[in-house]
Amino acid sequence: MSARTIIKGTIIFAVSGILCRIMGFVFRIYISRIMPAYQIGLYQMVMPVCVLGQAAAVGGLGTAVSKYAAAYRAQQKKDKGYINFLATLLCCVLCSAVIALFIGKNAGFISKVFLSNDLCSSLLIISAYSLPFACMHSVIASYFVGLELPGLPAAAQIIEQIVRIVCVFTFSGIAVQNGGEPDASTALYGILAGEIGSALFCFLAVIFLKDKYKTEQTGLIRTPLYYISEGILQLAVNYRLALPITANRVCLHLMQSFEAVLLPMMLVMHGMTEESALAVYGVLAGMTMPLVLFPATLTNSMSQALLPDISKSWQMGNLSRLNKSMSLAMRVACNLGIMCIPGFFFYGSRFGGIIFDNAQVTSQVKLMCLVCPVVFLSTPLSSALNAIGKSGTVFFSNLLAQLIRLALVVFVIPQAGISGYCYGSVASHMFVCFFMMHKLKKITGCTYSLKSLVIAPVVRSIICFFATIPVYTALCRMGSVPELVCLIAGGASYIAACIASFKLWEER
Repeated sequence: MSARTIIKGTIIFAVSGILCRIMGFVFRIYISRIMPAYQIGLYQMVMPVCVLGQAAAVGGLGTAVSKYAAAYRAQQKKDKGYINFLATLLCCVLCSAVIALFIGKNAGFISKVFLSNDLCSSLLIISAYSLPFACMHSVIASYFVGLELPGLPAAAQIIEQIVRIVCVFTFSGIAVQNGGEPDASTALYGILAGEIGSALFCFLAVIFLKDKYKTEQTGLIRTPLYYISEGILQLAVNYRLALPITANRVCLHLMQSFEAVLLPMMLVMHGMTEESALAVYGVLAGMTMPLVLFPATLTNSMSQALLPDISKSWQMGNLSRLNKSMSLAMRVACNLGIMCIPGFFFYGSRFGGIIFDNAQVTSQVKLMCLVCPVVFLSTPLSSALNAIGKSGTVFFSNLLAQLIRLALVVFVIPQAGISGYCYGSVASHMFVCFFMMHKLKKITGCTYSLKSLVIAPVVRSIICFFATIPVYTALCRMGSVPELVCLIAGGASYIAACIASFKLWEER
């Protein structure tokens, strides 16, 4: 894969991701205005359980499918890549159906014992239905990423968002017309419809684009026994890579489920009522974090496009190319993350407070913007380690980081309040970054420059911020320009200045 292909894939994933994030903001703004904050809190408590189910069913198999589809394609063995994909798809759909049935049958027990809230029972049943469709979407999208067809996964994401938003708007309108009030179940029905729509699109893409993964040895006769035996073999190969990734994701989402339960409880210990604590958690998970992590669309897209390239470079022993790709990815991630701190602290916090019509968003964004550099950097690092088969390292680092984060949630939040969550997030992600950077350097010889990763981005961000702040102040002094417009104009000028400074610096 050439640098041009990586850039093309990154742009496609980034554009689709940005579109999905924008549509997601429309969705979140809408539900924040039609339902109470505590209902959003219930919705956020249920989601980690369903994401945990998807992690158990698919987990690292998506990464394995992408890796081996790219590797077999490079070796001119696309027939094995196709069998690998089919075996994985069948396995994941069957596992997800079993997990969905388990969640549906035990929804009352899970909501009472693990989530400590009986209102979550009916919500768990609704969300469990979406698991098989979500797993189908995930595996098929991973296969097309390995085939270097990023447009199809990107289109599937957009279709999912469109269907979800349209259905939520429709269901909310019906509820209001019937004298009811939209609640968390309305949002979950929208998620179910979106997953069905994206899974159907992916399934049709597999059927109609078969020429893209047509086997080279078409003249050979393949018996059913060959496909069965080869499918079992390929599934075993996938699980060898996927098990540490799956364990990582299961532990990650299991701890996130604990966090979703513990955080409101710790806020109650801090002095809040149960309903207000649930509302604060709903604002944090449903409004603040999606806003703060919006730029992560770029690093996530870059990591998706980077994985096949890293895998090929590692397979061919081309460490020079591997390290060059990683160096670029890390510089982009660090520059983006550091740039976000002043941007969110000054512009983004007030922008979020206005669009969500919630003052808590403003104060929470000012705190949580500190996590941007470490969160953004951890994404390409984990992607690179997974691509070279070191998924166990990613699992170990994330497991320790989550334990650090949970410990700080339990011991810091009762004294510090919601700011304790920020401290825990920064500390845990910083640990992940340093640990994975150390391992990557040891394995591949990758070198890191403090100047390019930290010092230069900090200096450029400060200069760009103070150079563009007059745009905001000049618009504010006009008096007739709304505050939201001033924030958008000031923020846009700051972003443009940061991009221009990064480009100029890289060209030197």
